[in-house]
Amino acid sequence: MKRSCSFPAAWLATLIPLLHAEPVQIALLPAKIVPEQAATLTLENGIVSHLADTSGRLEAGTIIAVLNEERTAQEKEELELKLAREELRLRDELRKLEVQRSKVQFYLNLSPRERRYAGAPGADDMPPTQESLRDIDARVALLKREMENAPRLMQQEFDRNHAKLTLKMPFSGRLQYHFTLPRDPGKPFEFLNLPGRPFASVCDDSAFYITINLSKAELTQLPENNFSVSVSLPEGKIITGTFSHRKVEQSTSGDGDMLVYFFKVPDADKETAYKMLGSHAKARLVYEAGENVQYVSKLELIAHPEAAECENWEQLVARLYPQHDLILIGERNIIIRPRRGK
Repeated sequence: MKRSCSFPAAWLATLIPLLHAEPVQIALLPAKIVPEQAATLTLENGIVSHLADTSGRLEAGTIIAVLNEERTAQEKEELELKLAREELRLRDELRKLEVQRSKVQFYLNLSPRERRYAGAPGADDMPPTQESLRDIDARVALLKREMENAPRLMQQEFDRNHAKLTLKMPFSGRLQYHFTLPRDPGKPFEFLNLPGRPFASVCDDSAFYITINLSKAELTQLPENNFSVSVSLPEGKIITGTFSHRKVEQSTSGDGDMLVYFFKVPDADKETAYKMLGSHAKARLVYEAGENVQYVSKLELIAHPEAAECENWEQLVARLYPQHDLILIGERNIIIRPRRGK
């Protein structure tokens, strides 16, 4: 027969002093260091020039590579010649139409008697009718529109096809090339890359975050701003993070979506965080439960004889603290709060 769930008041009085209100460590979790934003840039094989200096921060729009600059210059010259030839062709067609229109208009202005002496139109002339005059006017308007828009459209197509040959910083931050730089980065060189390998990567170093994945419903329902994390580094240094935001991301392992918590790193530790990009880390997740809570040591709870009669922490807390609600189960402590009106 199980023993009663009641406890002597004297025993509870000895346990209360053991309760404290310090943050509790919940778990040691895999973590990543990520920048404010990041991007990878690709480039086709060819002659590369205008590499940027990667020793410092670069502003958005800074050119970091130009592919086949000499060939592009040649193609631009060919475009200019093509535009000039096209303009001459259109002008020549416009002049021919204007001559035909003059002939048709002249014939239509003649009297019936004068038309007998004017003779029939030539084989290359438009029939002298009002309908022909309207057709000529429509063709003239179309040619003028083509003369106005053709250069712009051809230039836009050229710029669109060649824009991918000039890589620029998509945002301000730091740049890293993914290949061995030539001895003289200021001179053009032949670039040969493996398929699918990025040319360079850019990270926005205005802020860095420690990220962890949380999947337990009892944790995701807690106030987010009460969470914080810390990562231990060599020589006793610790980098911390305060809660910033959370979002749902797709799992890289193909297991579906995951809830990711972002903890902002202090500005003083941004350089340390930058050097940790791409590395594996362990973060200690800490929770601050706030006021009117008690932190009970698991060692104290499990040492009591009643622990042998309970299947889990929930049952044990319910028997030891019937007037309290269980808030959270940490690694070393359990957080409880007195019920209202009790």
